Amino acid sequence: MIDLSGMVSANSAEPLYQQIVAALRRRISEGSLGIGARLPSSRALAQDLGVARTTVVTAYDQLVAEGFAETRRGAGIFVCDVAPIRPPQAPARPPPALAPPAPGMLLPGAPDPEVFPARSWARCVSRVARMDPLSLSHQADAFGDPELRREIAAYAARWRGIGCSAEQVLVTSGAREALELAMDFLVEGEDIALEVPGFTPTQRFAAARGWTVRWLQAKERGAEVPRQMAKVTLLTPSHQFPLGGTLPVPQRQAFLQAAKERDGWIIEDDFDSEFRYAGQPVPAMAALDPDGRCIYVGTFSKTFSHALRLGYAILPPALVPQFRALFIHPSAGAAITAQRPLAAFMASGQYDRHIRRARRLYAERYAAAAEALAAWPKRLGFFRRHTAGMQIAFHLTGAPADTRICRRAAEAGYGVRPLSPLDPARHSQGLLIGFCQSRPDALPDEIAGLRRIVEES
Repeated sequence: MIDLSGMVSANSAEPLYQQIVAALRRRISEGSLGIGARLPSSRALAQDLGVARTTVVTAYDQLVAEGFAETRRGAGIFVCDVAPIRPPQAPARPPPALAPPAPGMLLPGAPDPEVFPARSWARCVSRVARMDPLSLSHQADAFGDPELRREIAAYAARWRGIGCSAEQVLVTSGAREALELAMDFLVEGEDIALEVPGFTPTQRFAAARGWTVRWLQAKERGAEVPRQMAKVTLLTPSHQFPLGGTLPVPQRQAFLQAAKERDGWIIEDDFDSEFRYAGQPVPAMAALDPDGRCIYVGTFSKTFSHALRLGYAILPPALVPQFRALFIHPSAGAAITAQRPLAAFMASGQYDRHIRRARRLYAERYAAAAEALAAWPKRLGFFRRHTAGMQIAFHLTGAPADTRICRRAAEAGYGVRPLSPLDPARHSQGLLIGFCQSRPDALPDEIAGLRRIVEES
C-alpha cells in the first residue's frame, strides 16, 4: 500500500496540482516509488487528499508528459523506469561579480562607441516601432529587409561607385558570414587564393573544408596577380588587412581579367574603405567589373556598431538566382530587429553624416598615432603611412616575438594584437595598433607606454 498522505498543504501558495506533481516526482526520483508501481486512481487519490479529481488528473497528465509515469490502457497509471536521482547539492555562493575587463588601449579595428549616434538611432528605432512594429519581428524576404537592401544599393552607388539593384543585395549577420557564404558557394571543392598575412577566420574556414589554398603575398600595395589564378580569390583591395596597402586600379583590373579567363571569381572584402583620410577613395573592384566576376562584401560593424551584427554582399546578377535557391529562410544570424531602423536611418541621411563625422575624428587620431610612432627608434621597426583604416601595422625588427610583447602589453592594459598569427608561415612579426577609441591628446602617452614594453621585451 502506497502512503501518499501529506502531499498537499492548503497554506502553500503553490497550486495544488503542482504540489502533487512535485511530491510524486520526488518520490519516484528517490526510488521510494518503485519502477512499475501502480499509482492510485485519480478518484481515489482525490478523495484521500481532499481535492478535486480534475486536480489529480492534471497532475497525472504532467507526470506522464515528463516521462515519470505512463498510462496503460484499461490498467491505470504506473511509474516509469527512472533512475534514482540524487538531489543536487546547493551550489557554493558565487563570489561577487567582477566588472568585465576593458578591451584595452590601442585596440585595433574597433570603432569608438562614444562616436555612435545613440540618441538619433534610438529615435529612429522608436519611430519604426510606432509606425511599423511588424517589421521588427517579421521578415518575408530571405535576402533581408527590402527597404534596407534598397538603401544599401543606393549607398554603394554613392560611396563606392557600384551600380547595382536591391535584388543583388543579400543582408548577412556581418562581413564574416557574407565571406563564408560566398566562399562555400563558389569554391565548389576547387582552390582558393588568400592574402598572407590575412584574415585568420577565412584561413581557418578554408582549412576546415580541405580546400587547396594558394597564398598571395601581400606587399606594400597589396598582392600581385599570380601566374595561376585560383577558382576563387579573396582580396582586401581598398585597405589590405592587416598591412594597410591600397591595390592600384591597374592591378584590380588585371585580377578581374584573370578571373574572367579562369572562369573564376573575386570576393572583395571592403571592410573599412570609408575611413580613408587623404585624397579620394579608390573605386571598389566591383565598380570596375564589367563581366560580373566580383562579389562585394561590406559591413556596418566598422562604420556603425559591432552590436548590430549586420553586413551584406552585393552579388553579380548572374549569381542572384543561384543564391536565391539556397536561401529559403532568412539568414539565421542577421538580426531582423535592426534592419528596418537602419534602412530608415540611412534614408534620412543620418548614416552618411555619421560616417563623415567619424572619418573626421578618426583622421585626427590617426595623425596623432602616426606622429607618436614616428618617434620610435628605427632599431625597433617601422610602419608605413597609408593614411587609412582603423589600425596601423608596425613591423618589428630584431629578436622580440610579437606574441610575447602583446602578452606583456595586455598585462599593462593594452589591446594591441600580434601580426604573426595572421601569417600561417609565421614570417610576419609586428603589432597591430589601434587608435580610434583614444583621444588625440592621450595617444602620445599611450604609445610611449607601449614603446617601453617593446624595448623591455
